[in-house]
Amino acid sequence: MKKYIFLLLIIPVFCLLSGKKSSSVIRPGTITLMHEVRETPFPLNGSIVMQNPPALMWPDKYPHLGEVLDGVEETEIKPSVTYKVRLSRDSLFLTDIEEATLHWAFFNPFRKLGHGKWYWQYAYCSINGDEWSKVYNFTVDKKAVVFNPPSLEIVLEKLPRYHPRVFLDKKDWDNFRKRNAVNEEACWYIDHARTAMNHPLKPIQEEIDTTKLTVLENSVQRKSYMIRESRKVVDREEANIEALVRSYLLTKDTAYYKAAIIRIKEMLSWKHNRYFAGDFNSSVLLSVSALAYDTFYDLMGCKEKDMLLQEIRESGNLFFGEFVNHLENRIADNHVWQMTLRILTMAAFASYGDLPEASVWVDYCYNMWVARFPGLNDDGAWHNGDSYFQVNIRTLIEVPAFYSRITGFDYFADPWYKGSILYTLYHQLPESVSAGHGNSHENMRSPNGARVGYADALARECNSSYAADYVRKIISHNADVLKKSFLGKSGDLTWYRLTTKKKLPEGGSGLESLPHTKVFPQTGLATMHTNLGNTGKNAMLSFRSSPYGSTSHALANQNSFNTFYGGQPIFYSSGHRTGFTDAHCMYSYRNSRAHNTILADGMGQKIGTEGYGWIPRFYEGNKISYFVGDASDAYGKVISPLWLERARLSGIEFTPENGWDNNKVKTFRRHIIMLGDSGLFIIYDELEGYEPVAWSFLLHTVEFPMKVEKKNDYIWVRGENKTGVSDAVIFCSDKITTTLTDKFFSPAVNWLNKTDAKGNLIVYKNHWHFSATTTKVVQARFLTIMDTHGKNTEKLNISYIRGTWSVGEWKIKCNLTSKGKAWLTIVSDKEGVGLLYNISDMKIGKRKVKNDIKGSTVIIDKVEDKEVKRILIDQMPELEI
Repeated sequence: MKKYIFLLLIIPVFCLLSGKKSSSVIRPGTITLMHEVRETPFPLNGSIVMQNPPALMWPDKYPHLGEVLDGVEETEIKPSVTYKVRLSRDSLFLTDIEEATLHWAFFNPFRKLGHGKWYWQYAYCSINGDEWSKVYNFTVDKKAVVFNPPSLEIVLEKLPRYHPRVFLDKKDWDNFRKRNAVNEEACWYIDHARTAMNHPLKPIQEEIDTTKLTVLENSVQRKSYMIRESRKVVDREEANIEALVRSYLLTKDTAYYKAAIIRIKEMLSWKHNRYFAGDFNSSVLLSVSALAYDTFYDLMGCKEKDMLLQEIRESGNLFFGEFVNHLENRIADNHVWQMTLRILTMAAFASYGDLPEASVWVDYCYNMWVARFPGLNDDGAWHNGDSYFQVNIRTLIEVPAFYSRITGFDYFADPWYKGSILYTLYHQLPESVSAGHGNSHENMRSPNGARVGYADALARECNSSYAADYVRKIISHNADVLKKSFLGKSGDLTWYRLTTKKKLPEGGSGLESLPHTKVFPQTGLATMHTNLGNTGKNAMLSFRSSPYGSTSHALANQNSFNTFYGGQPIFYSSGHRTGFTDAHCMYSYRNSRAHNTILADGMGQKIGTEGYGWIPRFYEGNKISYFVGDASDAYGKVISPLWLERARLSGIEFTPENGWDNNKVKTFRRHIIMLGDSGLFIIYDELEGYEPVAWSFLLHTVEFPMKVEKKNDYIWVRGENKTGVSDAVIFCSDKITTTLTDKFFSPAVNWLNKTDAKGNLIVYKNHWHFSATTTKVVQARFLTIMDTHGKNTEKLNISYIRGTWSVGEWKIKCNLTSKGKAWLTIVSDKEGVGLLYNISDMKIGKRKVKNDIKGSTVIIDKVEDKEVKRILIDQMPELEI
């Protein structure tokens, strides 16, 4: 039972938004919590920082959105700019000053700051003088985690002057070859390289299928199609070149060198070909040139070196020009986070000393990593969802592994990585689908090689027995899972495993010893499980209410949940990732109507950062677990300039007919409670409009149709998969009408010509969609008692007597009327535990538990048979943008 104690000690009970305990519900109430482009400095004035030293970041002089859609040319002009920054204990900056002049809007102190108050200020520089900001202050908490990597100057002092030095250390080359002489994974490279040598490279125009272009609807679709088709060829050839280069490093056989150079020369000739489209394709040229330059340095003559350096110079300048005064302040520039920053980083360090430009690139790339990477926040989760998280894996491992090898400093000691281990495990257990959030989540049918390789790397780097157990459990059922991701562009870590000397940890605690509930408040994600050690018997609920809104690859699913049994979905987000901004994606996949949340008069949540939610309070408990999501500010018209332009280019209309209108939602709070490890989930929704609203409670299934029965006092809805069911018993404060359909609002069309693993054209299936809708009322409450269990388990028995619902040993009371305040109590007299929300007292057995803080949640739990009491009030997570 000790496994729960460390979680119980970190439950938030103070409100950082106001700086003191609050007697009322706190709502942000602002247009957005996060910005597409930074609008506020960090640390904020008066804030308390919990990582020492903090990076100092401020808004760009010329805010820059960047590329609107992949393949659409950018028209914004981005002037060059110079900044100054200063940091001191002295508010007048007369003593103990640290100053810098920079060409980007962030600064790393690279020294541990003393506890207490610090002052800082930044300036925009021009020929007319320096335009200084006001003076900001922050306090370094005594408990702040110290994470202070070495400065760039120290890194460059330790950077070898020989080659190879980036993708392998020349001094370790012979030992590396000896260690991997009989390594099966080393043979993967050699086998692939030999196959590539027997298949000469053709000109790109001979391999692009253009037959579907004439039937596509607009220029955005045509460009997306061409990028997709060209990437098939370019990614294949990048993998071939990688295999050839790595095979040379494994064998020192110059035949691989000769074959690689021939292919690289051909690829470089594609640079200005009209079929060579997209920034990922451009980054391939930089990647293979840097890889070859570092690896073949001692073999090449001046002509070949100059060819590669010329490409590194041209592409490096191109990407650096796009990054600087943009990337540091963009909420998430997906392609850069995923791959291109890693590629420029490796190219910069490979060519440092030979290209003058590389000195600037290494300065920016290294300092950018320290300031904003590895994660976008501190909790370790990924706001773009489980699928697009995995596109970042090589970056998340290879860059810090390189820096660690060069400097001897442990970059994996960044606290973010410990959180990322838990995110990786909790959101996709062995033999399970993913938690169901973000673009392409539906394709994450089981942990793939990229995810397993990532967990393997973190197990080694962070000495995590949880991650090691995760890896071993998956490999025991899927022995070749890592090989399936071999040479994957963004997620393959085979080379990392060949080069690292760290072993997978033995022994220690496994998945079954983890707490059943995990919340990531900064990202706005949560999961509940009943059996982490045995996926086949695990009932799971996932939830999202996120400050990031529905921008980037995130979906408009604030306060939505998914349920699972045996690793397979039951009530689950619906729709298909047919494209990024096509009609089905925008109306029946990204739109709120596709998720298990609430619609207001049929209208959903805003697209963009403006459609946000958050998790104000949570408790990761033992006999009872709890969190609440607030999506009160998520609804309304789409106002994001970025998304309005994307819609215009794609022929999308954000109209009431399609699901967006003026906001009528004043309050939408969803409370979710898991009762022990029974698979019982209680969902209590409190809803209030600025005027009467028809509230629609939504459920979706993607594998089997739902069964619906309407009773006098409730609606029973059953979702199922092959081994389990979710029985949802829905009560409401108002009369409700129900609908059930197997048709999408907008049909799913495979216009991108996507194929499955066997090369067959994908046909998108319809899903099932249920709604329970009230009459138009200002206030409404839903109480849903959900039992998720195996098919051989008896159906849940619910009784209702004099205002009390009884479910097994649990008794539930709540305000299920449209009058007065929302409140809820849940009690188990047998266990002596319970939850009390927004009401003054409750009884557990003969004992009365009081709540003296208005609007708060009181939880009585037991850990090692000792009673634990927690009082929860709203706490706003600290956000960087």
